[in-house]
Amino acid sequence: ERMARIVAFAVACAIIGTCNAFSIAPVTLRSDTLTSSRAVLPVKAARTTRVPGTTMQLAPAQSPARPPALVPGSPLPRLYVYDHCPFCVRARMIFGLKNIKHEVRFMPNDDVKTPTDLVGKKIAPILEIPYRGEVMKESMDIVKRIDEDPSLGQPILRPESGRADIKAWQKAHAGTFRQLQRPRYVMTGLLPEFAQAEAREMFIKNHQMVGFEKADWKDDAKTTQEFRKAEYQKALEATPSLLPQANAALAELEGLIYSPEHCSAGGLSYDDIDLFARLRSITIIRGIVMPPKVAAYMQTMSTWADIPLYNAMAL
Repeated sequence: ERMARIVAFAVACAIIGTCNAFSIAPVTLRSDTLTSSRAVLPVKAARTTRVPGTTMQLAPAQSPARPPALVPGSPLPRLYVYDHCPFCVRARMIFGLKNIKHEVRFMPNDDVKTPTDLVGKKIAPILEIPYRGEVMKESMDIVKRIDEDPSLGQPILRPESGRADIKAWQKAHAGTFRQLQRPRYVMTGLLPEFAQAEAREMFIKNHQMVGFEKADWKDDAKTTQEFRKAEYQKALEATPSLLPQANAALAELEGLIYSPEHCSAGGLSYDDIDLFARLRSITIIRGIVMPPKVAAYMQTMSTWADIPLYNAMAL
């Protein structure tokens, strides 16, 4: 309880100190609503983990195929990422699922030089394997490279199954979640890529709100930064109307999840790499209610991939 209050105080201070990024009023946080995002791994005792948004108690998630930690070479492989980016989460997942030691480097959002020096343009994720002299981009190419490397253990992912139903669900609700997520990414500066004001400013300029064409949004001759910030503020203020839509969407997703261990029949697959990576960002939204199967799936994937959810810092 004491730690939860400390976290709540730190988050509240950060929000108050940075809310001027797009004129956001300070948000009041309650320590009693903070929920841990990670499941507990020990198997000796029958300990349980509460699933956020439900009254369920889950047994600790475990990956039966997760091997002992593997140190692949020196220096360790490096992933250059943004924490919020779903494509970056894809690349991080395969390292976590296979328990491969690696280094994660969170690039500032306004850092153009680092990715350009590595692959010729500003992009993420980027994989660098120093001991082999390899550098590559594209998230699913990175996943395939690591999963199918015989020196890094047996492959663990089944092929993509062509889940048109999940793709349709993502497309139908992308706008709702985008309006809820994007303002929250840059509200506080707590995410490493947004620690500085210039990084938050660049994100707002480069990521339009729903209803705007990206080219027009980014064109300073057509759109001012003050206007962009005002639109982010409007999206945040629309939370009371957007949140029920988001929760209804998650209720629809409940029937599309096969089990807590994999979203499609047959086992862990590229379907899970894509789905969990997209769903993780939703946990930054306070008030999200994940139905039991979705919540269990998120908790399991978070534990197996060793990628925390945002529940404890949701806004």
